[in-house]
Amino acid sequence: MCAHKMLKQLLALMGCVAFGVGGLADRGEGASTLVFKAVPANAKRGGAPRGRIYAGPDGVMTLGGHGWKSLPEAEEVARRLNALAEAGLQPQEIKVKRQRRSRLIVARGQRVVEVDRAVAKVHRSDPARLARFWADNLRSQFGRPYLSAPPIVVPLGESRSVPLRGNLVGDVSVRAAMGVVSAAYEKEGSRIRVFAQEVGRTELVVADQDNVLRVPVRAAKYAARLAQPVLARVSGSPASAEVVARAVKAAVGAGLTLEPGAWATIRSWVKQASPLPAGRSASVPVRVAAVGGEYLPFTARPSVTVRNEAPPRGRVDLLMVSNSPERLLSQGLWFEGTLDELQSARLLYHHVDGTGVPGELVLEVWNLGDQTAHVHCVAGTGGPTADELWAGHRAASTFLDNRAAKVGWIVPVPPRAAAPVLAHHMAPRATASGVVELHSLSPANLRVRLYLAPRRTERLPYPIATYSESPLLGKWQYPNPQREVSARYVVGREWAFVTIGDRAIAGVIEGDRLAGNYGVIYDIDLDLVNPTAEPALVVIALEPAGGPARGTALVDGRLTEAAMLNRDSEAELARYPLVPGEGRRVHIQTMPQGGSNYPVRLVARPI
Repeated sequence: MCAHKMLKQLLALMGCVAFGVGGLADRGEGASTLVFKAVPANAKRGGAPRGRIYAGPDGVMTLGGHGWKSLPEAEEVARRLNALAEAGLQPQEIKVKRQRRSRLIVARGQRVVEVDRAVAKVHRSDPARLARFWADNLRSQFGRPYLSAPPIVVPLGESRSVPLRGNLVGDVSVRAAMGVVSAAYEKEGSRIRVFAQEVGRTELVVADQDNVLRVPVRAAKYAARLAQPVLARVSGSPASAEVVARAVKAAVGAGLTLEPGAWATIRSWVKQASPLPAGRSASVPVRVAAVGGEYLPFTARPSVTVRNEAPPRGRVDLLMVSNSPERLLSQGLWFEGTLDELQSARLLYHHVDGTGVPGELVLEVWNLGDQTAHVHCVAGTGGPTADELWAGHRAASTFLDNRAAKVGWIVPVPPRAAAPVLAHHMAPRATASGVVELHSLSPANLRVRLYLAPRRTERLPYPIATYSESPLLGKWQYPNPQREVSARYVVGREWAFVTIGDRAIAGVIEGDRLAGNYGVIYDIDLDLVNPTAEPALVVIALEPAGGPARGTALVDGRLTEAAMLNRDSEAELARYPLVPGEGRRVHIQTMPQGGSNYPVRLVARPI
């Protein structure tokens, strides 16, 4: 069979290709009583295929001369004409433009069809004459009474209006086919106003003297709602751009209510070079977008007020340690602790990803109460890295630095909901370490949970459907996680030693002891005295008492870091010249850090 006969049979099987809108199509098309369609039309005695365009029973034009492309061209022209009908095209808007070797029929400045010599030859005409004839046919069709309207989408509980276009004749009536919406015709402005009463799909039946039009309507919920205004709260002297961004996302997330199955993204514009000074406020632009399922897309651009206020005071009541097991071989919940009734806690986590796939450690606060809780957070993180000593060192150093400057942010936790505090990326066989202090600012029934989970682009608060206490609750929790130590070094006498990480603190579960005291804050007052008649230079050094270790200390408020230490090595933290008879008190704050071998020793000695 020749290719021409095969094409002829295919066109016969295809039948009529229609471009009108019937019922509630999800293609977003409008509705019109003027509908154009393209059908195959072959010339006699095996001629080349053509595409004929009809408006109802009336033929408007026949496209040929381009072989097998003629029918697809006709289908495209019919699609354009239907779009113009749905937009309420008027006959005077149809024009013929002269091209070099053809004529172009345009409507509202848009191309409808090009009439070239090949097309005109089929009709034994020329491009100019055929284009004028077709344009007259179109003006005649668009000059008759017809109705058109765009599809209507209405948010639940709101109203929307759309124009009724075309050539209206006499009075217009509007009614809803079902009770999903109510509708009315507004003569002034020739508009249809629709109010959404419930979620669903229906049609509006719009009629004038000559035509009846069925317009698709969808009433739906937005994918999300955002309570405004939004206030984000931070602390610090000053608050860094990083914590400002975290506070903004936490505040917006707490005010965002997602519909089931919807998801959202929050993007804030925080100037990296502009930390927020204490006692000051700033406005941060944010873009929120939510989509999902049959919901209407939700977007908002709130300007979030960020306020730098005084941080909470008081000692930390509880140390939580998530390190057992250190290597995580599966995703899921790995730690749970309790944070109740204005209690404060410090969480130290130190884990290796043994799953072989990228993930993230997610720290959440669960609010089991009926009132919004507010939790002040101070954090330091390190990794992921193959160097577990470096991960723990980086977490401890950034935490101590932020803690000294009181740099933190507040996470609002809605009632009966879980809110993310941070998400720490993990990599296969790499270590991630972190230290986070959590201060509940009001009485609340809170749980602290740490998961290894798949990576996600966004983490937001979510409702708690049910809560089952984990068997991990209560494990690896240690009250009063601080040590106050005093020591004295007198020039010319024995060196002074302070051991850090010995005398393991007791856990809430009988018999549980924290070897190494990882995460315990040591506040050390070291008195240096020079009773001699000569000037003296005293050095404060850090030395290991076991295996390899690193260290971080705040020495008189200045962050000092020790490089990798092995047996028989030491790192100088500070040195002090003492004049004859001088005495000086040095305040040191440090903490055993994940990945290192503790105990270690501080040594005060002469140079």
